[in-house]
Amino acid sequence: MWYDKLNNKRLWKIFTEISAIPRESGNEEGIRAYLLSWAGKNGIEAFSDKKGNVYMKKAATAGCEKLPSVALQAHMDMVCVKKEGVTHDFTSDPIKIKTDGVKVTASGTSLGADDGLGVAMILDILSDPKAEHGQIEAIFTVEEETGLGGAYAIEPEKITSRRLINLDSEEEGIIYIGCAGGIDIEANMKLKYEKAEGQALLVKVSGLLGGHSGGEIHKERANAIKILARYLNRLPSFRIASINGGTRHNVIPSSAEAVIIVDSDEIAMRMQKMLQEELKDEYSVTDPGITITVTKTELPSIAIKAKKSQKIADFLFTAPHGVKAMSSKIEGIVETSDNLAIVRTDDDKLILHFSVRSSSESAKMALSYEIMTLAEAFSFKVKAGNSYPAWAPDPSSKLVKETAAAYRKITGRKAVITAIHAGLECGIINSLIPGMESVSIGPELRDVHSVNENVDAASAERTAEFVKKMLPMLK
Repeated sequence: MWYDKLNNKRLWKIFTEISAIPRESGNEEGIRAYLLSWAGKNGIEAFSDKKGNVYMKKAATAGCEKLPSVALQAHMDMVCVKKEGVTHDFTSDPIKIKTDGVKVTASGTSLGADDGLGVAMILDILSDPKAEHGQIEAIFTVEEETGLGGAYAIEPEKITSRRLINLDSEEEGIIYIGCAGGIDIEANMKLKYEKAEGQALLVKVSGLLGGHSGGEIHKERANAIKILARYLNRLPSFRIASINGGTRHNVIPSSAEAVIIVDSDEIAMRMQKMLQEELKDEYSVTDPGITITVTKTELPSIAIKAKKSQKIADFLFTAPHGVKAMSSKIEGIVETSDNLAIVRTDDDKLILHFSVRSSSESAKMALSYEIMTLAEAFSFKVKAGNSYPAWAPDPSSKLVKETAAAYRKITGRKAVITAIHAGLECGIINSLIPGMESVSIGPELRDVHSVNENVDAASAERTAEFVKKMLPMLK
């Protein structure tokens, strides 16, 4: 097997089984069936709720009956993205995992360690005959990546624990005790077409790193939609036949393209060369693979009228994207940001999606209104979609203190206690279950929500072992 040279064979075997099951958000039936079957084979009580979340319960081991019940939580869905030209079918094909002995990655697609590895860690703990613990309640949620739908649907009466360890963060040695809230925004515009006449060009922006719009937004990586709009903004005149970019609301767009009609391709080609040189310099460190190409293509039958085409390009060029404000409360943490996530032409409509995040509810709503007001000024119709609350940090929490003490005792190192800009389910679960205390931990994951997603194998094994050793230390 691919993991023969790694140490925790049980962990990686479980992760391989999980990765063989299609589990894009909204398509969790297969992974749900696997979890229920796995529990039955291992003699663990398990059930699901109306939403499709799965719950497991395992009694305390001998000598640990007086320890508090602890909930271990992860989400079963994943973000599915693939490299251009890769034929992987996320509705049927298994993720092809590989390792060089240090990093674990996938061939041509996202890996799904977010949060398949969290699920695998929990099952590894539950099936380890040597693990000592009080009662464990495992919670596996659905639809985390598309609006935290599973967390909202959790049925509080099914859970007795008042301590929750979330295994969905991405940096070893960091204990997260808070996260940003978020809201999604959709803008759409009715399109008017006319007969296409002139030279058709295919404009493509590719080679970007992309990444998680919460975890990587501060890294100043390029947004392919913004780069495409920057190019269009330089053209004296054009008509858009189609424009598409981005894949998910929580993924920084790594590619975008448009078919445009121009009177002459001379200026278009010259602008491409100039912009490519600028991008090469601007993103030499943060996004060195960024490429913009312009090639002649077959003339489509119709194109969006010139005025509307210009209006679309102007809005995409001026629309905010990236870090809006850094936190004044926690040094080095983003407070507020937005991701211009998706643009697509859909028959007679242009549809845009934004994802806004903030640890401040008022700042979150202010940026949302800013985007919606700007969109309306450019004749878009807008509506706010999914919204989820921030998870307010509580450094005085007993669970936080015990987790930090356990980390120091087990590893000999002091953990960093902080908050994260990405959204986590802890805030929702805490709001639904009075008295619940939460922490979030995880191994070293990089470039999640992208085709470059990878996990440090040793870090994953250390994190799984840490949780096992910590459980009997919680009092």
